[in-house]
Order: sequence, then C-alpha cells, then structure tokens
Amino acid sequence: MGWRDEGRRRGRRYPEELDARLEAVRSSSPRRGARGPKRRPRRRRKSPVVPLFLAAVLLISLLYGGYRLVDAAFGGGEEAAEEPVTVVVEQGDTLGSVAEKLDEAGLISSSSLFELEARVGGSATEIKPGEYQFEPGQDGEEILAALSSGETGSTYEVVIPEGLTLEQTARKVAEQGGVTAEEFEAAARKKDYGYAFLDDSAIETTEGFLFPKKYEFQNDASAEQIVDRLLQQYLMETQSLDFAATEERLNLTEYEILTTASLIEKEAASPEEQPMIASVIYNRIRARMPLQVDATILYALGESKERLSLDDLEVDSPYNTYKNAGLPPGPIASPGRGAIQAALEPSETEYLYYVLKPGGGEHFFTDDYDEFLEAKAEAEEER
Repeated sequence: MGWRDEGRRRGRRYPEELDARLEAVRSSSPRRGARGPKRRPRRRRKSPVVPLFLAAVLLISLLYGGYRLVDAAFGGGEEAAEEPVTVVVEQGDTLGSVAEKLDEAGLISSSSLFELEARVGGSATEIKPGEYQFEPGQDGEEILAALSSGETGSTYEVVIPEGLTLEQTARKVAEQGGVTAEEFEAAARKKDYGYAFLDDSAIETTEGFLFPKKYEFQNDASAEQIVDRLLQQYLMETQSLDFAATEERLNLTEYEILTTASLIEKEAASPEEQPMIASVIYNRIRARMPLQVDATILYALGESKERLSLDDLEVDSPYNTYKNAGLPPGPIASPGRGAIQAALEPSETEYLYYVLKPGGGEHFFTDDYDEFLEAKAEAEEER
C-alpha cells in the first residue's frame, strides 16, 4: 500500500478524528466582524487562537505521517470519475457543500479532507460560483486553484427560453454552441442518462425535461454532456416540489404532470395566468371534455401559425386534443418552474373556457359556453 492509498484509508477509517480536526480548524479561523469604536490600547496578550490553529495543523501532520494532505484528499475514491465531470457551484454554496459535490462526482476521495486542506491553505472563503469541468485524476491543487480563481476554462453560454420543443432547443444550442442541431437532437432522443424521472415506460425521449435556463458549457462539451446538464437542472429545479401529493390527488404520474405543465407554458399569456390555465385543463379532464388546446395542434403540425384552419384541426395525430380526449401522450415543450408549479397547484375555479383578449396580454375565463362564444366573436372582430 502506497502513501497515497494509506492517506485515503485513514480518511475512511477515522472519520470521527478527521471531523474533530476539521472542526478545530473551522473554529480557529478568524471571523470578520464590524469594526467597533476605537478603544484605548491595551497590553497585548497571547491569543489562544494561534496555538489552537498550530495544534490542529500539527495533529493533521502527525495523523497523516507528514504526507501531502492535498494529494490524499483529491485522489478519486472507489467510484472515481472516468470521464470529464461538470460541477456546478451555485451562489451561496459553502466550502463544505462544494466538497460534497466533488466527492459525489468521484473527483476526490474525501470531502472532509478537501475542506480541511482548503481551510489550512487559506482558500476557505475563495470558492467562486461557476460551472466547472474537471478531468478524472486531475491534480488536486489545480482543482482548488480553479475553484478559487473562478476560471472555468474555455466556455460559451447558451440561453434556452421556456416553451421550446426538443427540435427548437437543438437549434438554439447549435446557434450558440459547439455541437450541431443533429447531434443534440440525437442525444436528446435517448433517455438512458440514469435519472429516475425518465424510467416511466411512457417516456420515449427527453422532450419536456430539457430545462429552460442560462447555461455555460465547455467548448469541447459533447451533445450528451449538454443534454445531461439540462436534465440535471430539471432535477435540481423540481426536487423540492411535491409531486407525490399531486400524483395522489389528481391520479397523475410525474410525466403527465409535466405534460400538463407544457400545455400551461404554451397557453398562458403571463406567469400570473398559469394556475388559472391549469384549473381549466383539469376541469375539462374531470368533465370528460376534449382539451382543445391549439398549441397541441401546432406541435402535431410541427410548425408555427397565428391561426389554425379547420383542416389543421383534423390532423391525424395523438397530439390532436380536439379529436382525442385527455392529455396528449407527452409534453409539447419544456416548461419553466412556474408552469410546473401551476400544474402541481392549480387555482380552484369552475372555469372550462378561456379566450385570448385583443392585444394578447391576458385571457378571458368563464364556465359558461355562451359567454365563451361571445368573447371569442369579439376577439376575432378585433383581429
């Protein structure tokens, strides 16, 4: 067993001792505070902080036999990464949470060792937010240096707005990034990315899960890595949402809730309207009425139109919600978090109809069919 392996073994074997030493270093770190009023100079006394800090460092050195702590901490663990790994450091992340992300990614063998080295080396408060990509086996000092400097490497930004289809997302990535639309689309039509939310047998592609957001990617990122990052963001954005309660209350799966959210995203004129649109969709389903959502027709046609013709409404597609009852077989776009939240928590209304008012800024809602027809006629007259 080499000295590097011995360091890792110790880190796993003595977690309590390691945590105690880490806590000692944490407590000995100087805290910044507001400056008080100037006081009369006093005779200097020896601060107990310095001996405590030196004692902690000495104990660390003794515990690890004088070996370089950084090498033991940063070597990959038993499930070390085999491919380049992207680690996202969010604004507000602590050194400890960043260390845990690196540990989970297989880039380091011990989050506690990593944090300890960063604090001993004076980098505890220098970790900067960003989207970093690290190579397996990358030198530990390089990892810490990158996190401290904020240098994420050669990158480009991609902005994906809400309501884009898989194909539209592919074109948006191709316009701003380093992969072709064909490459992205091929990657997005696979679902073997290891996420539980893609396990539903009804799911055939990642349509709907490509979360809209502003992203930063390495120039050499593959289409699969980009798709995986978007799926990771979906997981991050929705992990705190209570899907289980809505699934039980409405007898819907997560995939069906996401499908509903995609309809809401395309139909609502504003974020404030989203819970109202959700209520109409659920009310119509309960009343066994066809949803008659124009956006599903456009998805079936694969094109954008301001107005649908009667022939358009006859399109032969499972996404034709004029001819087929219930929800379409899957999402028609990737919804934002607000639309997903609305699908989970719809407004409590009796509304069954809505019509876009002249100007396009809001909808008129009603549960009366005659009022709906009247509002629809007025809207068409204004066009």
